[in-house]
Amino acid sequence: MLRLIHLAHRASSSARFFTPTRRVSSLQRRHVTSSSWLSSGAGRTSDDAVAAEDEGIKVTPMVAQYLARKKEYPDCMLLFQVGDFYEFFGDDARRAAHLLNLALTRKTKKAQHALSEMCGFPVGSVDSFVEKLVMHHGVKVAICNQVESASTAKKRGYTALVERQVVRIVTPGSLVEDTMLTPKENNYLASLFYDEDTWGLAWADLSTGEFVSTTSTSEKLSSAILRCSPKEILLPSLQVNSEAGDAVEIDLSNDAVALLESALPDTCMKTFRPASSFVPRPALTSGRQTRGASIKTLDAPEQAAVSAILDYVDFTHRGRSALIRAPLHVESSDHMIIDSSAWRGLELAKSLNGSKASSLLQAIDSTTTPGGSRLLAAHLASPLMNLELLERRLDADSYFYGQEQLLQRTRKQLAEVFDMERNLQRLSIGAGTPKDLKNVASTIDEAKRLVELIQSHERLRHSRLPDLPGKDDVGLPVLLSDCCNGLVATEQQRVDIARAAEEIHAALKDDYASLNAKSGFVRAGYSSELDKWQAILRHDPKSPEKQELQAKYRELIGSTRLRVIFQAEKGYFLDIPHDENAKLLKTDRGRRELEKLTLFQSLKNSVRYRSEELRQLNRELTEAAVEVERVENDIFTSLRNRVLLVRAELQSMAHAISQIDVVCSHAQVALDRNFTRPLLDGSCELHIEDGRHAVVEAAHLRGSNSRGMRAFVPNSLHLAAAPVGSCWLLTGPNMGGKSTFLRQSAHLVVLAQMGSFVPAKFARVGLVDKLFCRVGSADDLAADKSTFMVEMQETSTVLTQATSRSLVLMDEVGRGTAVNDGIAIAGAVLETLCAKQTRTLFATHFTALSDLVGDTCNGELRPYRMEVLQHQVGGQTKQLVFSHRVVEGLAAHSYGINTAALAGCPPAVVARATELLHELTHDGVEDATGSPDETDDAQLRLQRAQAVLNAAHFTQAQLVAGDDEAASPIDAHQVLDELRQILNGTRA
Repeated sequence: MLRLIHLAHRASSSARFFTPTRRVSSLQRRHVTSSSWLSSGAGRTSDDAVAAEDEGIKVTPMVAQYLARKKEYPDCMLLFQVGDFYEFFGDDARRAAHLLNLALTRKTKKAQHALSEMCGFPVGSVDSFVEKLVMHHGVKVAICNQVESASTAKKRGYTALVERQVVRIVTPGSLVEDTMLTPKENNYLASLFYDEDTWGLAWADLSTGEFVSTTSTSEKLSSAILRCSPKEILLPSLQVNSEAGDAVEIDLSNDAVALLESALPDTCMKTFRPASSFVPRPALTSGRQTRGASIKTLDAPEQAAVSAILDYVDFTHRGRSALIRAPLHVESSDHMIIDSSAWRGLELAKSLNGSKASSLLQAIDSTTTPGGSRLLAAHLASPLMNLELLERRLDADSYFYGQEQLLQRTRKQLAEVFDMERNLQRLSIGAGTPKDLKNVASTIDEAKRLVELIQSHERLRHSRLPDLPGKDDVGLPVLLSDCCNGLVATEQQRVDIARAAEEIHAALKDDYASLNAKSGFVRAGYSSELDKWQAILRHDPKSPEKQELQAKYRELIGSTRLRVIFQAEKGYFLDIPHDENAKLLKTDRGRRELEKLTLFQSLKNSVRYRSEELRQLNRELTEAAVEVERVENDIFTSLRNRVLLVRAELQSMAHAISQIDVVCSHAQVALDRNFTRPLLDGSCELHIEDGRHAVVEAAHLRGSNSRGMRAFVPNSLHLAAAPVGSCWLLTGPNMGGKSTFLRQSAHLVVLAQMGSFVPAKFARVGLVDKLFCRVGSADDLAADKSTFMVEMQETSTVLTQATSRSLVLMDEVGRGTAVNDGIAIAGAVLETLCAKQTRTLFATHFTALSDLVGDTCNGELRPYRMEVLQHQVGGQTKQLVFSHRVVEGLAAHSYGINTAALAGCPPAVVARATELLHELTHDGVEDATGSPDETDDAQLRLQRAQAVLNAAHFTQAQLVAGDDEAASPIDAHQVLDELRQILNGTRA
């Protein structure tokens, strides 16, 4: 029995993460106020519905039907089909009118209860309106359709109500509709469950069928969630009765809530489900396998998370949980852990403003297919820790990188491929169209050509190799070979797939406009039965048959102005002008013949009749239309079933195409941007020569033509255990490039471990197990946390979780508090990271840290600075130039006032700041009591003395050792005099 269920029965308060409480966070409160999926199964019915029942208001049978459906889905806005329209009623109507800008109306003037309020839109507009509600406003929508025609309902009685059922519940994580999805992005639904110190996590993209599950510890959870960045996540919620008899929520405790809220994207919908959803149901899990084992063999938390996904898919898609594949179990240790701060701060998939623009993903995405783009994003979110798999990816990159002609031909072929993953999914759930079938068939053809292209090129390349020992061992890289095997399948499967594609091409028209229609998509000549019925439906206004029919009735009735007209909605009828009709009624012949007809419509200028002959003809046309729809639907169903028989093979084909696209994208970017193949190993070394920031460089390239921007300045990096040094202390002014250097180093590691070439002259990367990034500043006012508190919490995470295999980027640790406090904290953090030999880039303005903790870091700490060039005129600084080069040593100044001037601060402010800085450095800083803060003053003196040494042409070590060749006696005397004055406080 799962621990959560056990807690529900005991209502225990001893659980660490699940505790009964009425004090709720924003995440919990959102559930308490709006979610109804409690274990009791009861939900909050709309206030208007309750009022209607309590007041005994008499409602129409249709409104009663609406109320019954609304009770079943209380936390959804209910779209209720009424003929050719979808309607909202009551609370939903008022909300929809506001969100969708629809007109709110009342059914009748006498109706005063709120349920009489309604608004709606045509059935054909449902996708656009539902998309706005779900994607823009975070609303769940239940779609209640008419499941029978009015004529069928009347067979049960003249007053029988048309049956309506909820056929689909649309939520952000359950989308399969093409119009609501972003082609190049996955749309994940996730599920999370905690039990016995372990988190179970599962995520699925219902639009592609992908399904993944894993387990995680609390410290790795945020990284695991960020890998999928779900649009919606399922969380357990229980309701039990307390001793006082009132309902008590058992939700995640404060610790767990804080963990989740830091990990979940702001746009992620939190959906609370009853405990029963997290218990495996045989009807949903039987027969499902994961890596060859039953779902029941998974750990309890993971099994619960998987079960919740299956249950929710079954709920939202009304019994179609089979539309997703068996879950793929992955180990968290297989991938680099990227914490939430690093994910956001490094702008890997999205920039800080939430868009893909200016992100690393955008800078390296040169894919040509939607599936390839989604797979590239997945690789970026899950850098590998497996050297063998990484080398396979890099071998494939190198293969195309070295054969540009093949690369361009392959990319051209890939451009003809459709999004077969999503085409197959729509066909699988019954939402597919003839267009999806045509796309599948076309992609099958292109896959065949793709294999032939790669294999024929390899045969030609192999034939040109010299006859040397080992020639037979040279061939396609393993990854590409596997992809080609995935594209062709077995011989029998290849035959079945090819025949299915041939049949689709033979049956369906090439005109894509017709493929989106409900009928008219089958080629003429494919089905003799269909051709027969379609011949009846063809209506040529000038056809001999129609002209003969019109001549016949003109002669019979005696009117030359009579017309035989056909309209799609009315069929055939006779149209006679009013004055002509009046004349005919005055004659015996005309009156006699008109009395044999049925008058069915009188217009302003004419009257319309039908004869029994025309009614029979219309019945035949109606029958023909029904038969055409039936035959075409049968043809479509038959073709769809043939495709679904080889669905697994086609999914493998689609994945192989995406893999080839990703490899080609890597090769193309490497060629265009001069990337190089990284060397990967199991060491704890990180050695980069002339590394570049991929995103900034791309921006420079885009702007170079129009704005004349200079090329990106490359920098090198070497981190390893002493004597090389695992930690760099990076100092320099604001705008000098410290943050850019930090981020580019992390980007290089992520690119290397996703299997991509990197922007550098040379790169050797010892696999990084965890990536931490403490950059930027932000507070969390909702959680009552200051900027400094948030930074300290992030720093705590780094110190407790980093290992010697990790990469840590720390920017301005210790700011936000008193100078001495900040320096002390930064020094202690540095010592801890150096003791662990964690590869670290530590950017700071505290240059004194080098002397403060340098001796205790056992040779692991190395000082580096961002170079600043000064142009001087007449002994005065004229201009500062930030070269963005990383050089050895400590920065002499921070140049904060200069940066303020560059930012456009008023000259008076800059001048006054300069004066105040002079006073601070000359007189010392007063503390809160009014006495000079001697410690801060001494610190400032030490920093200024260090700056003098940095500016000299000899090192401190040479000075202490008395190196006579380091400088002339005059230079040495001048420097010593400056140092004496500074340390004695007699020099400004």
